[in-house]
Amino acid sequence: MPNAVEELLRYDSPVQLGGRTALEEVDVGGTTVPRSGMVLLMLGAANRDPERFTDPDRLDVGRSGTTSLSFRGGIHFCLGAHLSRIETAIALDVLLHRFPSLVDDIDHPAWKSGISLRGLDVLPAHWS
Repeated sequence: MPNAVEELLRYDSPVQLGGRTALEEVDVGGTTVPRSGMVLLMLGAANRDPERFTDPDRLDVGRSGTTSLSFRGGIHFCLGAHLSRIETAIALDVLLHRFPSLVDDIDHPAWKSGISLRGLDVLPAHWS
């Protein structure tokens, strides 16, 4: 289950982007960011980096060694990350045991609008 949780976080990060202000001038990939310059962190894109993940656009719950940026890192690491992982593992375990023949038959799920936080807008009628 831990690999599945990490892969789900990598595949579709709940937080897609964040911002930071440069405390000093810094070079990032050949671009100079001035002191006090704003930098957008595209976490969803970083989690799909083909230089880091083999076949990054494929969901593979058996993928091992996955470490996503979904909860960021360093001093900005999400305090609720561990609780979120535990809750997700419990929810998936209960879901799979309660509905062993569950299949995803939704062609186009309704996603919340916005560019920062990711999630389903509403559950389809046949799921209630």
